Amino acid sequence: MIVDPSALEAYREVMEDEADEFIADILGSFYSNARELFSAMDEALTKDNAEGFVRAAHTFKSTAATVGAIPLSGLLANLEKRGGSEPLAGLEPLIPPLKQAYEEVESKLRELYP
Repeated sequence: MIVDPSALEAYREVMEDEADEFIADILGSFYSNARELFSAMDEALTKDNAEGFVRAAHTFKSTAATVGAIPLSGLLANLEKRGGSEPLAGLEPLIPPLKQAYEEVESKLRELYP
């Protein structure tokens, strides 16, 4: 399952009538943050900045989990861990599949929450 809808649907019980707007805000932030975090990760790779890479992967991991993108969050957790212990150049080949996974998540979320 690319996205677990229960992660966002749980807000419906708490937010009631305001849930749709709240979920839309969460998703809007997720989409814009994803672009920023991909840029931060790319820049960190270019500059061989392990700290910046790990920080971006960690933040992205958390936001992915918030929207129910558990497999994506798992990929980011792996990058976070490896970024702190391996040469960043070896992680570059993992970025295109990560971006593809994100695109699938975004597509599914937009389908679930148009």
